[in-house]
Amino acid sequence: MRRGAHRWALASCLAFGFSGCIASNVVAREDRAVVTAADELQWSAEPVDTLDGLFESVDIRGEAAAQLWKIYYWFEQPSRYTAAALTVGPEGPAFQTLDGRWEIVDGGLLLDGGEPAALARAVDEAGVEHVRIETPGGAVVMRRVEVR
Repeated sequence: MRRGAHRWALASCLAFGFSGCIASNVVAREDRAVVTAADELQWSAEPVDTLDGLFESVDIRGEAAAQLWKIYYWFEQPSRYTAAALTVGPEGPAFQTLDGRWEIVDGGLLLDGGEPAALARAVDEAGVEHVRIETPGGAVVMRRVEVR
């Protein structure tokens, strides 16, 4: 193949390969956001009576936010949970895992029989369920993740 033909082929691949890519900063935030911000969620006054499935953190506030980057919880019936958190410590990032039993008592989430944490539920405009878990030290908002 001639040298000019190589250049043309490379240029064509690059042009067609990147023609569908538009930088996210070109589209206005309100036109590209498909996830409702945690501050904009409308929390239900109805008590949460059950949890099941996979949830990932979308907002962490309070004292915990200084050390937690991301949290995942898996809740299943009747009362088992497992969780993983990406934490930041003196030696750098590390995952920590936890598992045990959960229950909801008077609208509060109890993990392994500990102190109850306030629990609320919201559904965003895309129909995705969110839960907020609040303790005196902070709060975490998590959204349901579909397992594929």
